[in-house]
Amino acid sequence: MSKYLETGKIVGVFGLKGELKVVSDSTTNRFVEGATLYLGRNINHLTKVTISSVRVHKGMYMVTINELYDINLVEKYVNNYFYIDREEMDDLEENQYYFDDLIGLTVIDGNNKVYGKVIEVYDLPASVVIEIKLENDKTVMVPFINIYINDVTKEHILIERIEEFL
Repeated sequence: MSKYLETGKIVGVFGLKGELKVVSDSTTNRFVEGATLYLGRNINHLTKVTISSVRVHKGMYMVTINELYDINLVEKYVNNYFYIDREEMDDLEENQYYFDDLIGLTVIDGNNKVYGKVIEVYDLPASVVIEIKLENDKTVMVPFINIYINDVTKEHILIERIEEFL
């Protein structure tokens, strides 16, 4: 389990004043003036930044960081990610999970037979779906809903009726 959770991706710059175009699928707005986030290409090389200004334009956040108000100073951050420290995250209710915590979990059935590992989580309009890389290197998608998901621990996800997806 990582100390940091991804909260947005920088997909471009906007204008000459150093605004970064950020896409976020977080249900909680982490982009507010004065907020402290971590920025980097991956979780192993992060830099602490402060949000100087933020606004929403065409469904994206337009963010300036560390009072860098010049496009030439921020272009290098395109395709980087914003992360938040896990300790600053809200407490989850029972049967709620951060997507990052599901990735890498082993998928088993009721007989403890191992099928593979979760490699991605998608938040689709109908439901959340997990992508599982099976032991034979094929992948399957399983809706993350109660009729299939019976139990989630720090080590595994118990999926009954997984045969329906094989």
